[in-house]
Amino acid sequence: METLPHSGSQQVSIIEKVRNLASSPFSNEVNRRSEEFLEFRKASGEQIFGELCFCLLTANTSAEMGVRTQKAIGLEGFLHLDQPSLRNALRDSKYRFYNLRSRFIVDSRWIVDELPDLINSGNPFNAREYLVENIKGIGYKEASHFLRNVGVFDFAILDKHILKMLLSEKPDLNIRVATRKNYLETEQVILGMARDMGLEPGILDLYMWKIATGKLIK
Repeated sequence: METLPHSGSQQVSIIEKVRNLASSPFSNEVNRRSEEFLEFRKASGEQIFGELCFCLLTANTSAEMGVRTQKAIGLEGFLHLDQPSLRNALRDSKYRFYNLRSRFIVDSRWIVDELPDLINSGNPFNAREYLVENIKGIGYKEASHFLRNVGVFDFAILDKHILKMLLSEKPDLNIRVATRKNYLETEQVILGMARDMGLEPGILDLYMWKIATGKLIK
């Protein structure tokens, strides 16, 4: 198992930690995961919708809870259960926000047929804006997360773990994500790091998540 630099080290920058990981066996796991993400570019609207539902479920919870709940409900449940039945299924799977998220999922089914063209449009920035403007429960973080998970690697996913790591290295950095302007400004920090390392932002996130949490989760 690869050895990670100590997360509290002040001598090792985030960029150095990522470079260490990228030259370790862990990079093979990242490559496999990125290939899995890219497979969604050829997937059906229904399959892509299942990943959108996963990202809806992770908002204000955790990736682990999202994965567990996605497995419990299954694609057919996301696509076909009526709202009361989906709410009950989410509640039975110990998901926290079963009322609100069941409504969001049911209300977003209209986008299923549009999703393949959306993620393959060649204009990821417009795709993200479209999701944020039209899907309840999807903000910039969730839209960026979803697009990364379906093979669009252009964006930073400003999760609390990533933001905490940035602040630990750059305590004077004005990191805010509450508004569109705030998110896009903070995102530029990650985009700049990605350029410096020659990594796509969505792939850099996998390395940063590993450093922050010790895990590789989609």
